[in-house]
Amino acid sequence: MIIFVDNTFKKNRMKFLKYILFLLVLISSVESIAQEAAPKKSESPATTRAKRKKAKQKWKEQRKIEMEQKKAVKQHHKRIQTKETRKRMKRERRKSDNLRKNKKEFFLIRWFRK
Repeated sequence: MIIFVDNTFKKNRMKFLKYILFLLVLISSVESIAQEAAPKKSESPATTRAKRKKAKQKWKEQRKIEMEQKKAVKQHHKRIQTKETRKRMKRERRKSDNLRKNKKEFFLIRWFRK
C-alpha cells in the first residue's frame, strides 16, 4: 500500500514540475519578445497633418463621386416616370417637407376633407 502512495506522489510531482516548466517557458518567451521590440519613432506633427489633410481630401473626392452617382440615379428614376406620376411625386414631396417642418395643411383643406 505504501508503494502505491509513493507512485501517485511521484506522478503528481512530475505533473507539477511539468506545469511549472511550461509556465517558465511561457513567461520567458513573452519577456524576450517584449525586449526585442524597438521603440517607434514618432513622426513630426507636420507629416501627420499632411497625411490627415490628404486623407480628408481623398474622402471628399470619394463623397462627391458618391453624391453624383446618387443624383444620377434619382434623375433617371424621375425621367422614366409618366407626367402624372411626376406631378403626384412632387405633391407628395411637398407634403412630406411640410410635415417635417411641422407645418399643417391649409385650413380649408383640413375643414373640408372627406
